[in-house]
Amino acid sequence: MKTLYLASVMAAALIPSTVMAKEMTRAEVEAIVKEYIQNNPEVILDSVDAYGRAQQEADLEAQQQEVEKQLGWIENNKNLPVAGNPNGDITIVEFFDYNCGYCKKALSDVMTLIEEDKNLKFVFIDMPILGPTSTLAAKWALAAKEQNAYLEYHIALMEGSGMITEARLESIAKKIGLNVDQLRKDAEGPEIAAIVAEKAAKAAQMGISGTPAFIIDGKLYGGYIGVDRMRNAVAEARENKKK
Repeated sequence: MKTLYLASVMAAALIPSTVMAKEMTRAEVEAIVKEYIQNNPEVILDSVDAYGRAQQEADLEAQQQEVEKQLGWIENNKNLPVAGNPNGDITIVEFFDYNCGYCKKALSDVMTLIEEDKNLKFVFIDMPILGPTSTLAAKWALAAKEQNAYLEYHIALMEGSGMITEARLESIAKKIGLNVDQLRKDAEGPEIAAIVAEKAAKAAQMGISGTPAFIIDGKLYGGYIGVDRMRNAVAEARENKKK
């Protein structure tokens, strides 16, 4: 309905002034509009497309503004796992799900940047949106953080394939050498449940509904973007800091 309304308004605006100068009936105006739309469909479609792009840009700008409001929460939150250089000049935040195929693909990109750029800070925010096992994995990974083994456990989960089960989560913990009983207790505790819920709420506030998503030096990038684009975003962020 909105598209039809816009098309009608645009077409009416294009009626020659000489025609509009005389008093016209509603039926005459509708006939002119209908004829114009039929004879010039590309003009109407282009105008509607332009409106759609403008609306999309406005939505993205509003989302970016909300992201910027949450940067303090991200930077100063001791409950968020960190890798790389905790005092790095550029912060990269990843929103991910342990059942997300593209998140698994992004793991190699993240690890490559951690290895090659020693001045990057990585913050991991699990966003379990792909079912109960995603939530289960997120809780166990956060419990591993309590034993100072988050990144190792995170990598093992991301590199694994197949269904996530408690037995698999326990097996990973044993291989790493964690206290499995304590890990399970922490994972099932109210503290970690509250952390997972808070992160879900913050992601919703920022309008992030899919994984992976990245925030690089405060700028939101949705979807899988690849290591080269991440490098370029980091380089651009550093250049902007010089200005």
